[in-house]
Amino acid sequence: MNSDYRKPLPGASMQGEPVDFFDARQAVEDISPGAYAKLPYTSRVLAEQLVRRCEPKLLRDALTQLIERRRDLDFPWYPARVVCHDILGQTALVDLAGLRDAIAERGGDPARVNPVVPTQLIVDHSLAVEHNGDDANAFEKNREVEERRNDDRFHFINWTKLAFKNVDVIPPGNGIMHQINLEKMSPVVQCRRLDSGAKVAFPDTCVGTDSHTPMVDALGVISIGVGGLEAESVMLGRASMMRLPDIVGVELSGRLAPGVTGTDMVLAITEFLRRERVVGAYLEFFGEGADALGIGDRATISNMTPEYGASAAMFYIDDQTIEYLKLTGRDDEQVALVETYARHTGLWADDLDTAEYERVLRFDLSSVTRTLAGPSNPHAHLPTSELARRGIAVDYPRAQQDEQAGR
Repeated sequence: MNSDYRKPLPGASMQGEPVDFFDARQAVEDISPGAYAKLPYTSRVLAEQLVRRCEPKLLRDALTQLIERRRDLDFPWYPARVVCHDILGQTALVDLAGLRDAIAERGGDPARVNPVVPTQLIVDHSLAVEHNGDDANAFEKNREVEERRNDDRFHFINWTKLAFKNVDVIPPGNGIMHQINLEKMSPVVQCRRLDSGAKVAFPDTCVGTDSHTPMVDALGVISIGVGGLEAESVMLGRASMMRLPDIVGVELSGRLAPGVTGTDMVLAITEFLRRERVVGAYLEFFGEGADALGIGDRATISNMTPEYGASAAMFYIDDQTIEYLKLTGRDDEQVALVETYARHTGLWADDLDTAEYERVLRFDLSSVTRTLAGPSNPHAHLPTSELARRGIAVDYPRAQQDEQAGR
């Protein structure tokens, strides 16, 4: 971790101790005055981690890539944590266990082999439904089957929680990976103690071994899905090299009409974004429509990231974020840190009014209608108003009249 641009974070404390932060705004302004205000949210988060972690001799060139929207140089990205489901996460930990064996055979200390980056393994990919909802005890019976079929795997996974540092295991039966990540695992703003004893705050970021990992982007957390090998590399503390992604602004206007659900909304947005070809892009949703959406609807949009081909679907930190953190039981001190940090570092929604995008898409939420869609093609939605015209259904009052008339 670097020392330049590290400063006390005004008004912030954790457990009664002051908190420092890295002033990415100042680092950017030292290169190009006025540039920070024009940076998108994603670039501001990437700039902070560069100031905090990038080799000093490479820092100026790396920040210049963000400032000038250039894509000719790779720069390092250091995700703050790794989230794994039990299939790929287990494989990575098996590799680390094998490395411990190899080191022990050569007379080394196997206990020194641990993930460098905090790793959260969530067991949610092993459940098979053998008993359906007609059985009042279906959940318990399915869990018994899951435990029996995966006894050896679960034994190893439980061992890793005890054997490795920086590994946390969420056992089976607690829900799906993305929901747990959204509701419990992400602090939105990290606060960690350095070897020197000082505490430093910085944005939460993560990679996950599932394509729907971007669901937590709804909280303003850059979170992308990766393969098992890349996740394992991040676990070991290696930088994930990247070039500045295509950052696309998506302005949402209007509001959903009464009776229109979040599912209707996200199907319409998915169809829209597929037409706009946003494959591999980092999307940033803003505008009065985005401001009015609760975290539930935002998370639904972010969760569909792989369906429209983007890498991330970001929302800014705002009052909705703070209320959600309170609702899901985050510690009051942590919630206060999130707001203080976001407001001071330009990650609060109001501070992004000056952000500039190379490409802006616009979508009117009031245009969304009630919709049906098949499970294999969620983007190919069918407005319910079209059902009668296409012969899929008939108008109920007319059918009732025909029945009464004996026809």
